[in-house]
Amino acid sequence: ITDVLMPRMDGFELTLRLKKDKLYKDVPIIIVTTRQSDADKRRGLEAGAEAYILKSEFTSEGLLETIERLIG
Repeated sequence: ITDVLMPRMDGFELTLRLKKDKLYKDVPIIIVTTRQSDADKRRGLEAGAEAYILKSEFTSEGLLETIERLIG
């Protein structure tokens, strides 16, 4: 689980790097962020994130459902 807005490396870059690493390429990544634009969501998913959750819509139940769906 990562945010987009972080020092030194944003969550998009982190996701890209993890998905290129054979140790982490199959680990599901969830981005939780305040960045609401369609372009940001598309960028996160294209980077390899399996889910993009807006903080304004965040609930612990929703997060748990997403995690359960991803690790099935």
